Amino acid sequence: MIDISQATSLLQSLGVKGPTASRAVEQAAASGTDAVNFLKQLQSSLEQLSSPHSGRGTASASAEPQARSTASVFQSAEQAFAAEKCPSADTLPFRNLDEFRTWEKGLSCKFAPDYKAPDYIKMMGLSIQGGDQDAVKRYAFFKNNPQFAADYEAIHSGALSKFPTDGSTLIRSDLSAMPEETAAFYRKNPAALRLAEGLNMDPTLYKMRLDGQLELPPGTNSSEWLMANKWTAKGTVANENRLFFAQAEYIGLNGKGAGTYRQGQYDPATGRIIGMEEIYAPTEGKSSA
Repeated sequence: MIDISQATSLLQSLGVKGPTASRAVEQAAASGTDAVNFLKQLQSSLEQLSSPHSGRGTASASAEPQARSTASVFQSAEQAFAAEKCPSADTLPFRNLDEFRTWEKGLSCKFAPDYKAPDYIKMMGLSIQGGDQDAVKRYAFFKNNPQFAADYEAIHSGALSKFPTDGSTLIRSDLSAMPEETAAFYRKNPAALRLAEGLNMDPTLYKMRLDGQLELPPGTNSSEWLMANKWTAKGTVANENRLFFAQAEYIGLNGKGAGTYRQGQYDPATGRIIGMEEIYAPTEGKSSA
């Protein structure tokens, strides 16, 4: 079954504004729960709501690659990553959660006219919009990834990010394991790949279904089937895609991005956030053993 709230949040992470994302998902949901009809209607709704005649300036997820070619963005991104020295947590302008809150509240809000959100902000997801209650998540992220803190401060003062902004680093799927034609399509359309991953659907089977190349037995819920199976060169096999994508590392379009983002893990047994070097209480941010 399609998770409406998840689909809305995913569109927002792709850069679609909240009202447009909500309306597009609502319109698509009216087409039923079949994954193919939902996604086709979603694309149509985004194009309609994003057109100049609609009076809205929001760019749709499908329009994302039009700003700059993915290849050129990713190439420049690789150069930026190579040029950046990964600083240690000791170089951060804060040492604890209280100092982080002070630092964050002191940031300017003068964004450049052509500002695009860097991938690391998209990766942080809704925690970036969660206000003070999610400050500990942002604090833990920057503690684990100090190389982004200076960039985060700079973009708040009108600079453009030194890091990728097209979503090319936010890919979990291995394109080299896909059919060549499918991989080529996703290299040109990373937003479509992120959409499939965000909906916990195997990207190859998802594209086959959209292209009319995959027939399912009558009465099969296509959404659930695409979430529970994956394509392999030897045939389709059962797979819990939701769990796979939740645990998979971001490897990027070129498959070489492992380690780009150092992520903490939520421990359901203790309610704490386990970082790379510390364990954080969920609200206080205090380190514990």
